[in-house]
Amino acid sequence: MYDGLHSNIVVIGGNAAGLAAASQARRINPDMDITVLEKGKYVSYGSCGLPYFISGYVKKAEDLFVYPKAFFEQKRNIRILTDHRVGRVDPTKKELYVQITNNLENKVIPYDRLVIASGGSPVTPNIPGIKGPNVFDFWNVGDAERLKGYIDSSSPKKAVVIGGGQIGLLMTEAFKKIGIKTVLIEKQKRILGGFEEEVSIIMTKKATIDDIGVLTGTEVLSINDSSVTIESSVAKKDIECDFVIIAAGTRANTDFLKDTSIELGKNGAIVVDNKQHTSHMNIFACGDCATVKNMVTGKADHIPTAGNSVKTGRIAGSNAARGSGAFVGSVGTVVDKILDLEFARTGIGSQEAVGLGFEAIKLIDSYSSHSGSVPGAKKIAVIIIVNTRTRKLLGAQMIGGDGVGKRIDIFATAIANEMSVDDIYMLDLSYSPAVSTVLDLVNKICGKAVVTLDRYDNQLSDNSFSVGNNQID
Repeated sequence: MYDGLHSNIVVIGGNAAGLAAASQARRINPDMDITVLEKGKYVSYGSCGLPYFISGYVKKAEDLFVYPKAFFEQKRNIRILTDHRVGRVDPTKKELYVQITNNLENKVIPYDRLVIASGGSPVTPNIPGIKGPNVFDFWNVGDAERLKGYIDSSSPKKAVVIGGGQIGLLMTEAFKKIGIKTVLIEKQKRILGGFEEEVSIIMTKKATIDDIGVLTGTEVLSINDSSVTIESSVAKKDIECDFVIIAAGTRANTDFLKDTSIELGKNGAIVVDNKQHTSHMNIFACGDCATVKNMVTGKADHIPTAGNSVKTGRIAGSNAARGSGAFVGSVGTVVDKILDLEFARTGIGSQEAVGLGFEAIKLIDSYSSHSGSVPGAKKIAVIIIVNTRTRKLLGAQMIGGDGVGKRIDIFATAIANEMSVDDIYMLDLSYSPAVSTVLDLVNKICGKAVVTLDRYDNQLSDNSFSVGNNQID
């Protein structure tokens, strides 16, 4: 099966990056033997949509599947082996040691070229009781089905979500929609730690208004049968709940590579070059398990997004099939909508900018999502981080009404093309009273930056204008 006239490619991982790699390899080389190994039962599903399955907005888990397994096997001649968990890779022998999880059979699969697209893994905190029957991870279709089955059969009334990132917040929203009272617990001082503090504050206020408990700076000491024990600087107490969701963060799913010579970097992500080569030239990596070049810092970074997964997957698959492709990098663009608030970020934040040695200022303002003459306009808070030496945009974040996603993509494009705030201020952006304002908020905040930087340049001589960590709002 694996030793024909044409070399074979084996792909570890049957979701976005892995299937993008396999499909692109097939486009480049119609004759190669291509096999995808997936540890779970399902392939090609949108994990970002799983919270909507819990809330009932998506009626069936199958509705989240992009393509059925048969599509890849019949239309693209790609062999898909589900329930195949790779336990070890031997780069010297070019062999994979695989366990078939539904019957515990072990086998060895050889490869000529390997693409690792093993994705990410949930971080599991070391909390007593975390393996209890009413404690749920929320990472894949299987997790979602187990949780949905529990909710449908037990009709719980109270939940605790551990972790104040996007997944944790999405779960609180899902539970709110189905009438489950929820408390969100975050160990750090604020939720949405990857965003600026102003974004976190606005989201916390909205969650509180929507009757979702938010406890920050709070550690979970234990998970009990019908409660969790927590401790903060204020008090130690029990919070009653019927079940607990673990959403404490993610890391690259690369534990099976730790005893190999494949180089690992930040968050356990596989270090790759711009052609997705690992430290072994016949082994490629892509998606959430691999590093990417951060286009702002110029350094290798771990930026697990759906867009990066598909693009790096295609590059890895192309080069594994002896094609040609290179990934230019990522500015880390993220957008979501939770509790009727759109929020997004791109580039780097203010603390990271200062930590990396940039001379940067942070500007904040709020603007209307569209013209006030048309009903439904809402405020959008905008934050930009600007390099005072080059006047180039380093990062942008927003939260508020409709249109955040549209604007963050403009900022992402500007950062990727190293545009200055002067350039962005002069962009000819679209206007209609129901969609935008004159000028658009992208123009407005960058216009504010232009004036601020001009004032700074004019006052350097008398040291009357301070930059660095300065926040202007």
